[in-house]
Amino acid sequence: MLNINLQGQVVNSRVKPAIAPNIEHGLMTHVHGIIVHQTDGPSAKSALDSYSKGSPNGAHFLIDKDGTIYQTIRLHRSLRKRAM
Repeated sequence: MLNINLQGQVVNSRVKPAIAPNIEHGLMTHVHGIIVHQTDGPSAKSALDSYSKGSPNGAHFLIDKDGTIYQTIRLHRSLRKRAM
């Protein structure tokens, strides 16, 4: 079972909190789908660092090459939409 606290964070020793408010937007009332995306970045650290700059992209979870899982957005929040 997945345990989620009142702040929308997964409570599990395998999931490290790395909440990036810069990529959070409004409340998410329901899930429309799940997207799995592989980036060409050199490391999870580079992706996490990019979330604090300019107009970042993001995801609710980031999985590093070593298997470490980072939660970067609270589960009841949506991603910030990029300007086209």
